[in-house]
Amino acid sequence: MPITDQSSAENIPPMNKAYWACQVTGWSAFMLFQVLGLNFAKPAERPPMIRYVTAVALLCLGGIVVTHFIRLHMRRRRWMEMPLRQAWPRLAGSVVTGAAMLAGINLMVAGLIVHTHPAREILRPQNLILPWVNFFFLLTFWMALYLAIHGFRRRRLAEVQTLLLELVAQEAQLRGLRAQLNPHFLFNCLNSLRELIVEDPGRAQTMVTQLSGLLRYSLQSGQTEQVSMQEEAQAVKDYLALEAIRFEERLQVRWDIDSEVNNIQVPPMLLQTLVENALKHGIARLPQGGEISIQVRVRDSQLELEVVNSGDLAEQPTGEGIGLRNARARLQLLYGDRAKITLEPAGPGKVRALGTIPVTRAGAGQ
Repeated sequence: MPITDQSSAENIPPMNKAYWACQVTGWSAFMLFQVLGLNFAKPAERPPMIRYVTAVALLCLGGIVVTHFIRLHMRRRRWMEMPLRQAWPRLAGSVVTGAAMLAGINLMVAGLIVHTHPAREILRPQNLILPWVNFFFLLTFWMALYLAIHGFRRRRLAEVQTLLLELVAQEAQLRGLRAQLNPHFLFNCLNSLRELIVEDPGRAQTMVTQLSGLLRYSLQSGQTEQVSMQEEAQAVKDYLALEAIRFEERLQVRWDIDSEVNNIQVPPMLLQTLVENALKHGIARLPQGGEISIQVRVRDSQLELEVVNSGDLAEQPTGEGIGLRNARARLQLLYGDRAKITLEPAGPGKVRALGTIPVTRAGAGQ
């Protein structure tokens, strides 16, 4: 349950089962301690066992009632929400009052059921004060334990609430990144189509068919966090087929994808982003064009997506655009430090983009 600005003890689930289990267990332990303590009394001072057990049971029942009343009073008055300097006098007063009530119950059951001493002896000051002191320390322990458990539960609820808010924020951020990525991808494809319509209408029709497939994949993948590597690879092949129309002989593509990676789950448009970056910042800048080599493999429980293209990383300080930056941000949101994208030289006239993510197969959690 979310904790609002009016958060109070009443906003927290009442922990009925756990609370009553602790109450019954604690007072049962107190009863057992009292009954066992009877063995250390002098034989002449020992009351009848049945009467003594009955009296102690009634006292423990009274303890449950008194402590539950204190708890209800604290919740209704919202003492748990007050600063400590305001709360502790109230808490101390409830302990003092509760101890007096338990001392009265103890006096009643001792006089009416046990009958170990005449009434005048029971009413002696030491027989009144000593039980009150004992119950004062007992309720102080109960109060400290209750406050500790209550505080622990509130911290846990706050942590859960914080995590939920973080998840909502991450989901919103992820959707925002997708919204930036998809128009960027479509813009490049439409630019290629615009140029081809005048030059070769027949090939433009083919390109429209391929583009419709990419649009369908883009729309479907926008509804899910992951797709299979096989689907992603097919989308990239369609994308490269579209770009091949624009680049013609300036673009050469080599594929090396292990068959075992087909069912591995990947974020949609991840490999396409690496390939698009290679085209835009590599091949497109070379008058003679170049080659793109795509390799996908599993190594050390990590899926590696490697795209090597002709070009020189030194030609541009960053060597990447919004697509690659968004891809990094998406991986950070989805996997944290378990995934990354690196861009580095791969020898003379070569640039390598390498994305690594944890292996997640279809039907399995991350």
